[in-house]
Amino acid sequence: MALKVLMLRSRINERQRALDALRNAADSFMSREAELAADIDAAATDEERSVIDEAIEAFDQERAANEAEQARIAGEIADYERQIGEIESAASQARSAAHGAENRGRENTMPDTATCRARILRAIGETPEQRAALVAREDVKGFLQRVRELKAQSRDVKGAELGVPDVLLGVLRDTTERYSKLLKYITIRPLKGKARQNVAGAVPEAIWTEMVATLNELDISFTQVELDGYKVGGYVAVPNSDLEDDTDLQLLASIIDYLGQSIGLACDKAIVYGTGVKMPVGFVTRLVAASQPAWWGAHQGTFTDLSARHVLKLNLGASTGVEFFSGLIAALAIAKPNYATSGPVWIMNRKTHLDVICKALAFSAAGALVAGMQNTMPVIGGDIVELEFMADNDIAGGYMSLELWAERSGTNLASSDIPLFLEDMTVFKGTQRYDGKPIRGEAFVLVNYANAEPQKTVSFEPDLVNAELGTLVVTSAAGAAGKSVLTVAGNTPGASLVYKVGGQSVPVKLAEKLTGWTALPEDKTIDAAAGNVATVAELNSKGQAVAVGSTAVTVGAAG
Repeated sequence: MALKVLMLRSRINERQRALDALRNAADSFMSREAELAADIDAAATDEERSVIDEAIEAFDQERAANEAEQARIAGEIADYERQIGEIESAASQARSAAHGAENRGRENTMPDTATCRARILRAIGETPEQRAALVAREDVKGFLQRVRELKAQSRDVKGAELGVPDVLLGVLRDTTERYSKLLKYITIRPLKGKARQNVAGAVPEAIWTEMVATLNELDISFTQVELDGYKVGGYVAVPNSDLEDDTDLQLLASIIDYLGQSIGLACDKAIVYGTGVKMPVGFVTRLVAASQPAWWGAHQGTFTDLSARHVLKLNLGASTGVEFFSGLIAALAIAKPNYATSGPVWIMNRKTHLDVICKALAFSAAGALVAGMQNTMPVIGGDIVELEFMADNDIAGGYMSLELWAERSGTNLASSDIPLFLEDMTVFKGTQRYDGKPIRGEAFVLVNYANAEPQKTVSFEPDLVNAELGTLVVTSAAGAAGKSVLTVAGNTPGASLVYKVGGQSVPVKLAEKLTGWTALPEDKTIDAAAGNVATVAELNSKGQAVAVGSTAVTVGAAG
């Protein structure tokens, strides 16, 4: 049965790729239809109209064929999914009967440290009956059972994709937003293929004239923001004992908890500082761009430099009360609400938030010290969101509904015990696909109120797995007796260097955490013997190898 399901899933993936290609082709139909409409208006002779008639007929046939093919493939996919559902339903009933006695009598207790899981369980259902009903659903039971079975499958499977039941997709997104503080404020559209958001220009002023005079032409323009798709995700290792001992709800909560944290935290940083390189464009990245960047779309309109007017250094660090807030609010008010569908949001770290609160402290009529604000910016309003990657005294934000993200797919799960087989762990991976850009940079602002340059970029977790291992150029010269002096080139200044000496060079993988290696001394003098090979590796701040090189050592002779 498992082989049958794998074959059906392979066919679904094949059909889905074909369906996506058809949908991408259909994206151009609207613009082509508009071009044909323009040609009709411009046609002046019967010959031109005849050519247009033929083009319209061919266009209609192409569109009809595309729609028919989409419907046919969608029907095939639905039929394959129905077959999979029947197979898995039968297997699930058999497994439920086999495991019924084993699961009876297990304590259904929750560890004291699982407060986060408790919140997830409440999201799944408010009452125990609701949660039990959810987990009793055949599609959910099948999903959970497949998660458990993966740790016992053979190496031939290698972590096949797990289909998440539709009923769980809302919970997965809800948990992502629980850990992400900003996703709830931005505009997210679930889309397939490339997406385009039309943006109207400024409303022109109509022109007064005589009642019977000819009308003047008004200048109305449109621009277009185009979005693609990138993947955010990673993997976590779960002890097999958790998979075996947890009840179904605890297992579900653990998986959602891990994936929600990692994806949510990465999304927050990208909303603010996303670089546009294999990730969305953050609004700060838009503000600090002094010239048209590579991610600026061909139809996105004329690029405007906002780096001087919307990125500000204020000398208000020593001010308090009205003096402080009048200067700060005047600067934040530069963010324009045009096109926004909700109020502003202001982002800062906790230290900055508390400092701003301190500057708003006042005494009540009874002489009690009171805070003039908490989680809302005075006068101009807007929620205050704490994110620790923000620099001290920096405040960024504006009208977050104008940060547009396209969600290409919901959360996908896969699992395998192969990478950590000996450690008795099962690896779960989680991915989600997004792209995004600020629709209007004028809706945002970045300020530092302590007379310092605002932080314009932050570092993201490096994508080491998909990068290439760097090369170090290592040479050797004779030192004192039994010593060799190494020279290393091509390394990052200040980065940690480690070495190992042996009969041959030591193979190193990118991002590998090296054990048993020795820190290279400041003078780069090492103990070695003639015929040895010295391998030197550069480590990043997490102790992972990012570059390597080796050389046959030259050793100083005995005196």
